[in-house]
Amino acid sequence: MRKVKGVVIVTILILPLAAMASAEMSEKAQMGRELFYDPSFGGTLEPQKISGLACAHCHADFDEDANPDGKIRAGHSIIGVPHRGEAKGGMIKADIFRRAAGGGGFCYQHFLQRIPEDKVDPIAIPEEQAEALMAYFEHVSGDNKGPEFEIKMLDREAAAEAAEKILVIEGDPQAGWKLFSRACNDCHPTAKKAGIGTQLVRRRPPSNMKKWKVNIAAKVRGGGFIMPFYGEDRLSDQDISDIVAFLEKLVTEKKR
Repeated sequence: MRKVKGVVIVTILILPLAAMASAEMSEKAQMGRELFYDPSFGGTLEPQKISGLACAHCHADFDEDANPDGKIRAGHSIIGVPHRGEAKGGMIKADIFRRAAGGGGFCYQHFLQRIPEDKVDPIAIPEEQAEALMAYFEHVSGDNKGPEFEIKMLDREAAAEAAEKILVIEGDPQAGWKLFSRACNDCHPTAKKAGIGTQLVRRRPPSNMKKWKVNIAAKVRGGGFIMPFYGEDRLSDQDISDIVAFLEKLVTEKKR
């Protein structure tokens, strides 16, 4: 009887997964999925302009709370995007929300093509690509409205002030190494090697250690030119202090 029950239980668990795996995806949604993972955005971006980032670098396309994969991304999951109605802290409103691919149009220019924020036109994304992304967002979201969150965007001055407060907290280098590997490695392959992001630990140690640490903490909390910022719900102040402590340890060891 237990075996029979076990088979029944296994069948109940497996069938929904199989159904999910075989869920039909439209051609438009499939195109959106490919764009989501492609730094060249389907080959439509000019090679001289692209940053090497793709949507998937900063956003998951699954429920991170239900199925964590160990990564800490700067952006929230795309699950629920079609239900939000606005994006980028209210910068993209309902009247252009779909045409801007739920905020993807901003990233298309700023993060993928290095266009300064103040010059971004979120509806400059080709309409076919915007429709495809939204079709993919709708496919993976269904009725799931995704996580609730509030975007807090800091200007340079506010980010520097936040960094000063962060660095008052004692950091743990070992915890920082683990966090760096989860949150930073996609763009900084190692602290001593450049990738999409810059090399963080160089041959010569910084002449002003405090300024160097403040700059790193400010970039994490407030973002850089094409570096996305990490809100407090993605990395806490303690997390950032730990990461800075890890990098400082590498710099200190380099002096020896």
